Amino acid sequence: MRQIRAISSWATAAMLAVAAAALTHLCVAFLPLVDVWAAHRPGSDVGAVRIAAWAVLATTVVTAWVVFAGWSRRARSNLVAFGIRTTSKLPLMDVAVGSVGRAPALRRRMNTLTWLWWLSLLLALAAVGLGVLAGLDNLREIDDVRERVAAGGTVDRALVSHLFGRQLLLRLPGAALGIAAAAFALVLIARVTSAQYGRVARIRGAAASRATLQALRAGDEDWTVVLPLSVGGTIRE
Repeated sequence: MRQIRAISSWATAAMLAVAAAALTHLCVAFLPLVDVWAAHRPGSDVGAVRIAAWAVLATTVVTAWVVFAGWSRRARSNLVAFGIRTTSKLPLMDVAVGSVGRAPALRRRMNTLTWLWWLSLLLALAAVGLGVLAGLDNLREIDDVRERVAAGGTVDRALVSHLFGRQLLLRLPGAALGIAAAAFALVLIARVTSAQYGRVARIRGAAASRATLQALRAGDEDWTVVLPLSVGGTIRE
């Protein structure tokens, strides 16, 4: 008997973590507006707000990657129980394509979805990197403006609008592409999870209802089945 591991709880956690990281990244992209607000109120120091926002972003991103990796590892281990060999060198491609079975149309869709996720993720990382590099030119001016505002001095509002407006424009492309990558990741997680539970249902000889295929909730962890020796074992935590 070989064990098929339940992944619905991990899928739900991964989807929530990925969505939280993408939304937090988008919020951080708008942080320059906080500096613009402070510049109109001499004596305001929003440094703590910036530090807290970046700390939350780092936490959500790390959490998303850890939970996503945990879900992916469990989903990959199930392919062995299904008797599927993993040969793809692109991470998650074999999990996505192998989970849907041999239907050519489904395999093409999962292949396309995985490529779209990888492409949007790489573009998002590239946009973030380019935005950071392009913004290095104004770091000294931005620091001077922040120090003057915190000390209670006045600053040129046109200069403030230029500096922080440019900073906002440099961050938005990476944040927008991050939202797109997160959307593809959510669809990918949902479809792979549903496909694996659907394979178990078909092996059992039972017709899986649409609710079973689509629901990603903790209650699915109680679904225990016994499979033939040649295709797997039980599904449990």
